[in-house]
This record gives sequence, C-alpha cells and structure tokens, in this order.
Amino acid sequence: MSVSGEKQIVEIEARGGYSPRLSQAKANTPTVIRMKTSGTFDCSSALVIPALGYRTNLPAQGVTDIEVPSQKSGTQLQGLCAMGMYSFVINFN
Repeated sequence: MSVSGEKQIVEIEARGGYSPRLSQAKANTPTVIRMKTSGTFDCSSALVIPALGYRTNLPAQGVTDIEVPSQKSGTQLQGLCAMGMYSFVINFN
C-alpha cells in the first residue's frame, strides 16, 4: 500500500490469479485499487467486486484504477474473477 495525496493505493497484479491475495489498508480513508495486468488472458481479467457492484474486463496489459469510498474498520473487501476461481481480500483496519 502507498499513499498519494489524500488517497491510499492498494496494488494488485492480475495474472493467473491475484497477487497479493491479502492486503491491509487504513479504514476511513479513500482508497484506489490499482489493478496491474501484463499478458493477462485468463479469467483473472474478468474482475468482480460484489460489495461495490463493480464488474469489468481488465485489459491484457496496463493499469486499471478502481475508486473505493472510505470503508469502516473491520471491513473486508473481496475481489474475484467472474468464475470465482481466483480471489483477493483487502482488510480495512
């Protein structure tokens, strides 16, 4: 996790799954999930974040920023591929 201005950035790589699978972030802070892809042609490119009502197909190469509103302490935000095979979790503390 890094901080840019008033937002924290959580970086996750999508290729053959998600890495890291578990991230920590500060609660009550606007957040950007930065999805990085590089030659990603598997189902991890079909990203779903149910709690945000978010669904997209990530590009095979590049960076996709997802704005996340401030989350309460104790919140777990899960992202997964459309098939549910791969997932990641961000814990807000």
